[in-house]
Amino acid sequence: MDEVECISCKQKIPLTGPFVEFECPLCGKKIARCEKCRTFGHEYECECGFIGP
Repeated sequence: MDEVECISCKQKIPLTGPFVEFECPLCGKKIARCEKCRTFGHEYECECGFIGP
């Protein structure tokens, strides 16, 4: 695996690119967000239904 997908915009992000990865506070699934979506606070929704800023 040499890239991740941003949960907000669905773009592929190279592992060397700027992104953040964390666990969903509700279910623990790994979530990746690109720098742009994180900076602008775009909403995301996990598979479990949790919605975050």
